[in-house]
Amino acid sequence: MRFEKDVTVVRWGFMATGDIARTFARDILIDPKSRDVHDVVHVVAAAASSSSVDNAKKFISAVVQPLQDSQTSCKAYGSYEELVKDPDVDIIYISTPHSHHFQNCMLALSNRKAVVCEKPITVNADQAAVLYQTAMRNKCFLMEAVWTRFFPLSIAVRQLITDSSIGDVLRVYVNNSTGTDVSALDPTHRYLNKDLAGGALLDIGVYALTWLFQTLYHTQHQHHPQPPSQLASLVTLHQPSGTDQMVSVVMHFDMPSNSTLKEAHGLATTSMVLPDAGSKSHLAGPTVHIYGLHGEIQVWGPAHRAQKIKVIPKSNGEPYEQDFPIPAGGHGMFWEADAAARCWSAGLLECETIPWEESILVMKTVDEVRRQAGLTYPVEVETTAYPVQLRPKVSKA
Repeated sequence: MRFEKDVTVVRWGFMATGDIARTFARDILIDPKSRDVHDVVHVVAAAASSSSVDNAKKFISAVVQPLQDSQTSCKAYGSYEELVKDPDVDIIYISTPHSHHFQNCMLALSNRKAVVCEKPITVNADQAAVLYQTAMRNKCFLMEAVWTRFFPLSIAVRQLITDSSIGDVLRVYVNNSTGTDVSALDPTHRYLNKDLAGGALLDIGVYALTWLFQTLYHTQHQHHPQPPSQLASLVTLHQPSGTDQMVSVVMHFDMPSNSTLKEAHGLATTSMVLPDAGSKSHLAGPTVHIYGLHGEIQVWGPAHRAQKIKVIPKSNGEPYEQDFPIPAGGHGMFWEADAAARCWSAGLLECETIPWEESILVMKTVDEVRRQAGLTYPVEVETTAYPVQLRPKVSKA
């Protein structure tokens, strides 16, 4: 297939072929012009399943071939080792369970492949640090795929904060929950499986945390922001699995010296069992509240995939709403793929929208919440040793 001049064509290799991989593949194969992107084009060059080459072939026939030009080939592999050695793959997209992210990323990085890995990048901060050290040493691009950060909505919210549209931000509250009937889940489901580092915190709670960091930390980069200086949390565990089912976190952020109070509070809540106000039409409402001295920004819809904001000035000006629909029937994952493609093409090792340092800070926050709750995972899941053989990725959705 021929592409226009000055267009970067990125050849993706898929490590795992589950639901998230299918969604990501469908998104990146949507014509980028439909979202006003003209500098990058994505193709799926290869897919690998650790269970069998047949699964990879099924993924290609069901997802890739109906959307990709027939002249662009896509290889099927029955092992990840084959995938990372393919010279026709530019970036590896990893969507395995997060219990396996460290080992899978190390495999790709050790073979000097660029990597975009689903959130959370690892299960603890030590693993994240090792990954970034390895990426630096091998001169490989590495990015945590926190898709929410790349939404035009998130970019607009961050700009409103840096423009002081609501004054100094003093408090941010975020809730990201699913309303799952946990009693109906199979014990092997990832929510209930410690072998997969299951539970609310790492699965959906990181979205709540990323909202705190992108509003109270990332927007302060010009002022040399400080990590949260205080953290308190409450964790409710599911019995008998021992995974976390409901988590509440309060953090104290030190703000720039020119801010009014020089501090801000971040509150993040997540739950498998409670409904999310943004996930049901009859409960529609804001899931993110950003409070400033001169107003409030509300984010409406599920915190991980919101599509509307409401800005409420304290005194001057009328409240207004702004919609951010996802174009072309997409899910919204193509924006992070576009950003990764541009960074990789430019020879960068990390993406400024989700820098390595911030990914590590989020994982340090997770570590502290887990420490306070006494929440641990199997040693082989937590280790920074590589390579380590992990248990099979058994999970019934």
